[in-house]
Amino acid sequence: MTLSLDFLSPALRARVQRILKFATTGGIGFAIDVGTLTLLTVGFDVNPYVARVFAIAIAMFSTWLINRRWTFEVHDKVTDARGIAAEGVRYVTVALSAALVNYSIYAATLYTLAGLFAGWDDLLPPFAAVVGTGVAMFVSWFGYSRFAFRHAPPLPPLGERRAEG
Repeated sequence: MTLSLDFLSPALRARVQRILKFATTGGIGFAIDVGTLTLLTVGFDVNPYVARVFAIAIAMFSTWLINRRWTFEVHDKVTDARGIAAEGVRYVTVALSAALVNYSIYAATLYTLAGLFAGWDDLLPPFAAVVGTGVAMFVSWFGYSRFAFRHAPPLPPLGERRAEG
């Protein structure tokens, strides 16, 4: 069963579709982030603060590839090395800003809740990652949609009405 958005105006439908793609990409990035974090902290006993830096970097690169191809569809608009490099710099600027927000909230959550997770220590880093990621996604959306992928195909104006038929 597929979700139909035909009841929405074309402009609103285009926005909802882009947001759903962004959320899906973010979910994939989050799985990569938390999976890497858990692998490093539980599997290799890496310090959770250090492990998160690596996890964020791997997730950041993965989501750039998915966002440019699928969410914002700029893979065929920006194809020259200079344009891709400029887009990459814009993406990294936004991603690092979001990562700073994400990591700050992650660290504050780890620090604040450390005593509450006694006996459940392995669950605290992923929980803190959820909290940090939840806040940082707003920074990401606005930065990527308005700055990093500014060459994305424009969305139709919101004033359009749905065709009746």
